[in-house]
Amino acid sequence: MTSKTNTTPGPLTDDSESWQRTLSILAGIRQVRQEMREEADQITAANPNQMIAPGRGERADIVSVLDEGYASMVNDVRRIARSCGLIMPEDLR
Repeated sequence: MTSKTNTTPGPLTDDSESWQRTLSILAGIRQVRQEMREEADQITAANPNQMIAPGRGERADIVSVLDEGYASMVNDVRRIARSCGLIMPEDLR
């Protein structure tokens, strides 16, 4: 929000809201990663005699990317939480 005396815009969110958004993004990545892993497992179970079941490779690739992204992000978010005195939910640690 700007005023006539201060033309510098204020932040769109406060620190608390930014932190909650960050945690929500992490939780979303974690959830999608788990869903994709479960789908890949279901495809494998439905096609036990196929080394490469249709659709499984793509899901495995996506899970791999999500695993790497989540691991990187969660480490950075943990560091931020420690340095800023923020609380990181147990299920996201």
